[in-house]
Amino acid sequence: MPRHWQYLLVPLLSLFAPVRGQDAHLQGYIDHGLHNNQGLKQQRFILERNLFALKEARTFFYPEVNFSTSYLDSRGGRKISIPIGDLLNPVYNSLNELTNSSAFPKVENVSQTFNPRNYYDAKFRTSLPLYNAEITYNTRIRKEQIHLQQAEVDVYRRELVKEIKLAYYACQQADEAVRILESAVALGRENLRFNQTLVKNDKAIRTVVTRSENEVIGLEARLVDARNQSVNAKAYFNFLLNNPLETSLEIGSPSESEVLADTAAAGRREELAKLESLSKINALSGQLARAGALPKLSTFIDLGSQGDFVNFNRDTRYYLFGVTLDWRVFANNRTQYKVKQAELEQKATGEQISQVEQQLQLQNKTAANTFQSAVLTYRATKSQTALSQQYYQDQQKLYREGQLLYIELLDAQNRLISDQLQQSISYLNVQTRAAELERARASYLFSN
Repeated sequence: MPRHWQYLLVPLLSLFAPVRGQDAHLQGYIDHGLHNNQGLKQQRFILERNLFALKEARTFFYPEVNFSTSYLDSRGGRKISIPIGDLLNPVYNSLNELTNSSAFPKVENVSQTFNPRNYYDAKFRTSLPLYNAEITYNTRIRKEQIHLQQAEVDVYRRELVKEIKLAYYACQQADEAVRILESAVALGRENLRFNQTLVKNDKAIRTVVTRSENEVIGLEARLVDARNQSVNAKAYFNFLLNNPLETSLEIGSPSESEVLADTAAAGRREELAKLESLSKINALSGQLARAGALPKLSTFIDLGSQGDFVNFNRDTRYYLFGVTLDWRVFANNRTQYKVKQAELEQKATGEQISQVEQQLQLQNKTAANTFQSAVLTYRATKSQTALSQQYYQDQQKLYREGQLLYIELLDAQNRLISDQLQQSISYLNVQTRAAELERARASYLFSN
């Protein structure tokens, strides 16, 4: 094979090298992205928050101890008169006369204010709910919210896997375009040198060299643009992985593999699990609303001290035990309205589940058909590229023998480059449609 043919054959043949299984580099990046992606971290933080919310709800079943204290001091205000002097002084006077002494002094009347003066009350209150249905249903709702958020995390993970694959395939295609154009530039330079030799030996006119130079300049401009697109594709890929945008990547060459076969197995979509959890939450919300009309029974015990400030002794200490019953007797149908709201929310969620099931079935069918179309298009472009390659080789041979105009050779060359790029793009489309089909069927298996 002539050396100059290899410039365009090398990137072309890289598309035909069969491999088995998923690219090891890609799987490593998927694992890295699932661990480091910022959006997924946010979803996991929300899940962790819901776990603590469940733990918080469970604490309402256990005793609660609170300490409270108050100090009161007052002057003035309403008073009550106690006529102690008027009651006792006549008696005391009679006793003094009988005993011929002053052992019983005169007592003044007392005027006592209502507000306490220099008074404190400090206590520990231990309370425990004996029966409260609202606590039970609140705990169940918190538990179901964890299932809802876990499904949300799974949806995000599956979508992230698809985005990572698409970004990786875009990097592959960008690198392949760079390789194709690098080979085209090398071939253009080889043709330029050949034409310069022809002109030097008076076997061609100068215009041939000028046309070759312009062709090389155009290919180099396209190469610069392809390299910039490759840099942008890798920057976005690093963004998904939560890496610095300039981080170097190991991107394997695109190759035909099992991606051309529709082998994605159908799994259960997490979107349905989300809606089912939401439906359960709505049902529990209705039960919670009904529980608001039920009685609430609880008990408490106070251990404390009260009396003049700073005094603490056997006389100031006390305990107080009690049982409380709270039962809403009338609220103008408030409970019924809440129950109706929850029932309607549950019915709306049921209709949404039915609609989403149909949408997912349509998405699955559409993705499968689009994938098959992409495979057929790729095989057509692959056949066209092979034909263009043969055509270019024949034209190159005729031109070297002086039986063909250079403009005809350029036409064959441009057609080959265009077909190679189109084959690369069509294979990227196959990879993209395969990732979308995998997403639609929820067939990617997570390692944890």
